[in-house]
Amino acid sequence: MFREHYEKYKEHLPLVSLGAAALLIVLFVGSLIFDGNEKVSINETPISETAYAEEDEEPEKAVDTAPIYVIVEVKGAVKNPGVFEVPQDARVTNVLSLAEVSSSADLLTVNQSEKVKDEMVIYVPEQGEIEKAVIPGTPVSPQDEAGTALVNINTATAAELTTLNGIGEKKAQLILEYREQNGLFMAKEDLMTITGIGEKTFDSLEPYITIE
Repeated sequence: MFREHYEKYKEHLPLVSLGAAALLIVLFVGSLIFDGNEKVSINETPISETAYAEEDEEPEKAVDTAPIYVIVEVKGAVKNPGVFEVPQDARVTNVLSLAEVSSSADLLTVNQSEKVKDEMVIYVPEQGEIEKAVIPGTPVSPQDEAGTALVNINTATAAELTTLNGIGEKKAQLILEYREQNGLFMAKEDLMTITGIGEKTFDSLEPYITIE
């Protein structure tokens, strides 16, 4: 009986072997395909994410740190008067170091700690040019000084002119020379034609002078 079963099994053995071999081939090929897909998936994911990350990142913008410069003019008692280009955060003292203040300069009336600004004019007076300091922001009106008479710049002597704030002997002499060469002052503002008398100085003098 066993022999009969063996004979029947022996007849189908080639088919069974062939089926088993085919199954093994299918399993082998399937495993190769699965491993290949997994590797492709693993390799592709980081590349894709990296690409998106690179697209999202914006390049850093360069910060412009170049200093800004302003133009300042220096006049008066300096060795190198003229126009200077300095950083906008510079102080008057920095500009004066470039212009080289002369030994005869009077720096008491110059605010050396002041910050410079574009188109600024720095005037350094000579010693004795400004005998009486005028403090900005605290003007004194004629009414504040009882008995103070207006000074007629067309008739005043040098001594009378020096009683005015900001007028020293040198400026008083220049005023007298102006009257000799040009005649009388036609307007108070003509006083600004005198060297050393600018708008600020004139504003401090105007309440105390007359041309009548």
